[in-house]
Amino acid sequence: MEDLHTLHKNIYGKEPDVIVRVPGKLNLMGEHTEYFEGFVLAVAVNKFLEVSISERDDNSLRVYSATYNERKKSSLSGLKYKREDRWANYVKGAVAVMLQLGCQVKGLDIAIQSEIPEQVGLGSSSSLTLALVSALKKLYDFTISDIQLVESARLSELKFMNKDPGLAACAVSYFAKADQALLIDTKTMDIHTIDMDFKPIILLVTDSNVPNGIGYGEADDLKHDFDECKTLLNSYGRHIALRDVTILDVRSELDQLPEHLRRRAIHIIEENNRVRELKTALEHNDLTLAGKLMYRSHESLRDMLEISCPELDWLVKRAFETNGVLGSRMIGNGFGGCTINLINVNNIPLYDEHLEEYDRIFGFKADYFICTPVSGLKALQEKE
Repeated sequence: MEDLHTLHKNIYGKEPDVIVRVPGKLNLMGEHTEYFEGFVLAVAVNKFLEVSISERDDNSLRVYSATYNERKKSSLSGLKYKREDRWANYVKGAVAVMLQLGCQVKGLDIAIQSEIPEQVGLGSSSSLTLALVSALKKLYDFTISDIQLVESARLSELKFMNKDPGLAACAVSYFAKADQALLIDTKTMDIHTIDMDFKPIILLVTDSNVPNGIGYGEADDLKHDFDECKTLLNSYGRHIALRDVTILDVRSELDQLPEHLRRRAIHIIEENNRVRELKTALEHNDLTLAGKLMYRSHESLRDMLEISCPELDWLVKRAFETNGVLGSRMIGNGFGGCTINLINVNNIPLYDEHLEEYDRIFGFKADYFICTPVSGLKALQEKE
């Protein structure tokens, strides 16, 4: 990425007042568990998004995206969702939420640049809203707690875009520490850190490059299944928190569910247990067990939630067949996106050789990068 201070000055003819940098996030374990107030184990990833802001003397909101090389314009009195504004709606959502909280936002010039791939499970949208609300907090010296800030970033997307990134995604990008993973209890927001320096074993993220747009209907169906599952479980005479039970604990209730909902519930129960097991494995440097848990998670996402696709399944299967790879699984909402791999860094050339088959089979390439757990949000420049 280029220097955002210089970019902002070139675009708007004045220097920015605030610049913040936010990393993407990567779930090691805990896919879709947050919907049932479960557990997530994640790291902040070394792909970043930056936002610069300067004040204006009017009511205008001007935004530039270096990613799209596009400019958008609105006003503080016209903060409404517009389909044609696409990425700029996230900006309007963040400004609207901060205004609702009482932040005295004025006209703004904003520039955005990002290297976080979009819609692949690395938190591109949650990183953007987190960067925006954080920059506004710093610009106006607005008093708000850390957890309120994270919640505001989530609400920016939930209320304005009708998409829920979850609180964990924003929390990871905000609270993360270098070379550490965060275990997040999404019910209480208690956070536990785990050391992640296991060299020569590293994390490798592989992007399937499945075209965007695949699976949106299926993703909506999954959310509907979760809602129905909650309703039915709560109608069986006792409160059931899937985060805190085993399959044996609730076997009678599970047997009453329709088969597809039973599979969804089993995934949530077992995925929460895998999060706890992975925490213990990492704390004891048992990377063989960690890898096995990753493979089990992928099998569950494929068979119980039914959100994988041939490309992701191929990548995980090929990883399993590659010497030096201890574990692999899909991440994110599914139907495309990325896999995460636990691999010996010395075996990356062999892994790369195997990826050549991917292009021949599917007609496009898969890309990968080494994931280094990094620290969370950082202010690169603050208002004097």
